[in-house]
Amino acid sequence: MLSSWDETKKRSNYHFDNKGYDERYDTVIRLGHIEPNWIDQLPNIIESSKSVTWRTRGDPNKPSRQETELAAEDYDLERSGYGKDFEITKLNWLIPDNLLKIAQKFYLDDMMCRIHVQYPGQVWNLHLDKLEKWCPNDPNRVIRIMLQLTDWEPGHFWAYGNYVFAGWQAGDLTTFDWQNVPHCTANAGHNPRVTLQITGVKTDKTSELLDKYLH
Repeated sequence: MLSSWDETKKRSNYHFDNKGYDERYDTVIRLGHIEPNWIDQLPNIIESSKSVTWRTRGDPNKPSRQETELAAEDYDLERSGYGKDFEITKLNWLIPDNLLKIAQKFYLDDMMCRIHVQYPGQVWNLHLDKLEKWCPNDPNRVIRIMLQLTDWEPGHFWAYGNYVFAGWQAGDLTTFDWQNVPHCTANAGHNPRVTLQITGVKTDKTSELLDKYLH
């Protein structure tokens, strides 16, 4: 049976050494901070989010995954004892205008936004992203950005390679090397962890903006 994990590892430059550290990959890339203007909207965002599994995580209005890809992911989940029907998070595809305006400031082509509402006990297990479908001719132009909508609490974490990311504040912006870095997130705390995820294809304006953030 085809394994999604095994196949994505083949195109990754990550070291996959549990005791290793490479500053290029075992990290999160911090882009800056935006002063939150969405705090009053959080209760509704959380309440209206919908539970998803690996199979149902995609945009319901834009199916993009073939059965072979889904079956390969199912295989990995079942062989690890995780279970293919396990609830990994809740998603909200209804993006408030103020958050959409923030996403639009990155000038991405073919932009996709969704809000992750991860409840206590939910786990998005270790994986490598497959975002090349956004730009098959030049996957390096694809970027995924996270805007934290809630403050970090004990029990909330993201892991990028061997680096564990915690301690963020609402409004913190990050990205990462999606082609190479295995990553996961889980909530072992007491309250939902809420994040706006922005994915798309970088334009010249995007690159100019990121140069300002990263230098």
